[in-house]
Amino acid sequence: MWYSIRTVVFIMLLLAVTALPFYAAQKTERPLVLVCDVWPPYQTQHDGRVNGFATRVVHHVLNGMGVPVKSTKAFPWQRAMGIFQAGGADVLFSANHTADREMFARYPEESLVDSPWILWSRKKNLRSLDDLRGLKIGVVSGYSYTLEFWDYIETHCVVEKVHSDAINFKKLAMGRLDAIAAEYGNGRHVLNSLHLKGIRPHTDIVIKTDGLYAIFNKNTVTEKFVQEFSFRLKEYKASEGYRDLYRAYFMPGQE
Repeated sequence: MWYSIRTVVFIMLLLAVTALPFYAAQKTERPLVLVCDVWPPYQTQHDGRVNGFATRVVHHVLNGMGVPVKSTKAFPWQRAMGIFQAGGADVLFSANHTADREMFARYPEESLVDSPWILWSRKKNLRSLDDLRGLKIGVVSGYSYTLEFWDYIETHCVVEKVHSDAINFKKLAMGRLDAIAAEYGNGRHVLNSLHLKGIRPHTDIVIKTDGLYAIFNKNTVTEKFVQEFSFRLKEYKASEGYRDLYRAYFMPGQE
């Protein structure tokens, strides 16, 4: 009888150990290196310190997993992507989902946030993509617009590429562009920070609605770790803390 009890206890202990979440093992590994671009309000930078909505969400989840962060640095988007692809970073955010990035990145099931990409202009009569025919359209190099949108504007419009949304909004305000494509949350932030007037979002012309993700380097981060991150992120998004953070960045002054 004593032997059978000891055996049962041993089996229970063994099951408990093997059932520990994967993130616990990660505590002994090297701290993670994070990179992003400056894309307010999701990623901001002041005096060399990276902050913003997405930054705080990523740090909150990793902290809850007990995973240390060695550094979080911001670069222009294409440079950040290059560093990530070359193995110089473990995590890149905020990224849209594209099939080609799955060659070198692991995507969690859960996004940091979902938001629409829309058109912005000084005109009031834009109702569909057909109203863009012959117009000068601004886009940002390296951003993942849809193939349908690219095909349309390259066939029917004059396309100008720049390296940031802020440049596009300034050109639009000066009349050098007829319309631009930009993500809704970032577009609102840019308009407010630059104090630009006369530009309106066309929320009824949605280019795409896509999640913004923290993606993980396939060479340095395991799939099991990414699954645990996704699970923890989903839990956080259901909390009042996440909702408060969202309101602070996207609905300031509103209850």
